[in-house]
Amino acid sequence: MSGFNINTQPRDIAVDWISDILKLSRVWTLPKGGLVLTTSTQSAAPYCDIDFYSDTYVLDPVLAYRKMLDCGPVVWLPENGLHAICGYSALTESLRNHQCFRSGKGVSINEDVNKLLIGSTLNSDPPQHDATRAITFTPLTPKALEAVRDRIEKQANLIADKMVAQGEFDAATELAPHLPLTIVRDLVGLGEHGKNNMISWAAATFELMGDPGERRGLALDNLRELRRFLENPDTLEALSPDGWANRATRIGIERGMTPDRAVELMRDYIAPSLDTTISAIGYAMMLFAKFPKQWQKLRADRSLVRNAVEEVVRLNTPIKAFSRYVAEDAEVEGVGLKQDTRVLMVFGAANRDASRFPDPHNFDIERNVRGHVGFGHGVHACLGMHLARLEMICLFNALADRIERIDLAGPIVPAINSSIHSLASVPVRAVT
Repeated sequence: MSGFNINTQPRDIAVDWISDILKLSRVWTLPKGGLVLTTSTQSAAPYCDIDFYSDTYVLDPVLAYRKMLDCGPVVWLPENGLHAICGYSALTESLRNHQCFRSGKGVSINEDVNKLLIGSTLNSDPPQHDATRAITFTPLTPKALEAVRDRIEKQANLIADKMVAQGEFDAATELAPHLPLTIVRDLVGLGEHGKNNMISWAAATFELMGDPGERRGLALDNLRELRRFLENPDTLEALSPDGWANRATRIGIERGMTPDRAVELMRDYIAPSLDTTISAIGYAMMLFAKFPKQWQKLRADRSLVRNAVEEVVRLNTPIKAFSRYVAEDAEVEGVGLKQDTRVLMVFGAANRDASRFPDPHNFDIERNVRGHVGFGHGVHACLGMHLARLEMICLFNALADRIERIDLAGPIVPAINSSIHSLASVPVRAVT
């Protein structure tokens, strides 16, 4: 879901990859504060004295959202050297202004990572963004997805039967990954090697969009493997003939892209296709266990399923934050933002802004959730949001057909990723 935005031309694929990786590694050996991207420490914004990427707030980003919003809609994060836009109105207005707040120079907070990621739809601006999105989004429209609805419903019923038969299961590891891994990987069609590595490549990409700290080594290793996959001349031959990846590269070449440039289109499916949906499903099961009346409402009135999905995504907000490059001097909520700096767009905080969503931390599947930014906002709204919605609707319906109550059966364990908000373990008991 993400699903996951830039204004410069795509980087020549024939980059010196090893040189970039070594340079990137050197950047991250700087002492704390080495990732400061804004030259001036003077700001009209209130200071919010948290390290957004510290373990404390990676494990519990909601705590960070609360502290940011308590300070104001735009804050200065001295520990990260960044302004952060966290208020709902400020964020949505800024995201709509893609001429000023650019994705074409990358959406990571680290400039050397951005050099490695520029060229995907996520890391591009119109008109380049529009051209590549027109290619990769076609099989992800609501109309196109109707062709795979039966497959998704069948798998949703199969996994629901299996979980009910078990009685107790881990919703994060046994339930949430099933639809993405059994259906979406095959639809993307990266071939056996690509299919088996999609999750690790996506997780690495999202890690490096923030500050992964000591996890950077593993993320870099996985990103190197993705780079080798994209640059391998045999990759195109191994793609499933009827898969989305093969279709995108073929159309890219037909429209004038070189093969090595067209193969980059596959990144649109690698990063947002799995992790974000898995994150939302696991989080949903925790919410329904903690708020049993909401599960009863959903079981009694299936017309609420679609809105329940949106409310889950609002509260979870799988992508916590991306950065934007400030292309010109700007003012947001009275705070001056200097040209050639970066600002953090905190989607998770905006989705918990009480000025837009009253009682924002409460789970209410009947809430007016229109306009939430859990799938992004503006031209960069999540490429795979319709697929994510369809998967969750089918799964929640299948579970509601079989399960009367969901109880927690053990401690919730948060997952660690600098950009994705998810849970590593959600032990539950299905009461039928």
